[in-house]
Amino acid sequence: MRQGFLFALTGVSLHNNFKTEYFLMKNKKWLLLVILILPSTIWLILETSTINSRKLPIYGPRKFIAVNDTDYYEVNDQFYLTTNQDSSKPILTKFTTDEYPLYAIMFIKDSYKKSDLRLSGLWEYLNYKKQKIEHIPFILMTESENGKSEIQEDLTKLTEGNKNIFFRTWDKLSFDSLNKTYFLEKPYYIDYSFFVLVDVNRNVRGYYDGRYVAEIKRLTEEYQHLRLKEEKNKLIKSNEIKSKP
Repeated sequence: MRQGFLFALTGVSLHNNFKTEYFLMKNKKWLLLVILILPSTIWLILETSTINSRKLPIYGPRKFIAVNDTDYYEVNDQFYLTTNQDSSKPILTKFTTDEYPLYAIMFIKDSYKKSDLRLSGLWEYLNYKKQKIEHIPFILMTESENGKSEIQEDLTKLTEGNKNIFFRTWDKLSFDSLNKTYFLEKPYYIDYSFFVLVDVNRNVRGYYDGRYVAEIKRLTEEYQHLRLKEEKNKLIKSNEIKSKP
């Protein structure tokens, strides 16, 4: 009787162990399937999302190397920073792609003082909608003479407390030349005073009139579009590396 009970108990235990092992094996199969499918699913979602439904133009000269292979024009991302210690010796600084994948830049001439520096739209955002643009690096480029900028002090006062606003200078004698490199083959209606949106490859992706709130809003939206696209590309590259044997 006792032996029969022990035999039955052992049978129940074996049955339970078998069920547990079967359950674990089944779950492992599902887990493996999820691991294999997840990258493809993410890629499919990103490909069919609004990130790819809109394509921003790339401005400037281009070279057609081969079919589906184009060399796009790249702008300079190194500018002079004037220091308080010695303004006569500005430091050449670079906006690296790691720290600043994208940025917006405007070339502000001394003559723009007569028209509120052509920045009314940006001031509006800085004063009333700051949280909507605080993630965007804005470079305000001014003319300098002997290392000193006539209007940079005014700009600093107006934008005080905004860590995403960067002030850079360029010698007055070659300021226009640098300014024009950001507007090569621009549409005829674009003015050299417009903001320029630059992507991670240092290609020009858009022009925006800083005098108008609607234009700053458009800049913000298109910056976000390019930022999401850049994050998508990073994710795809990361999954490609992981999937390699």
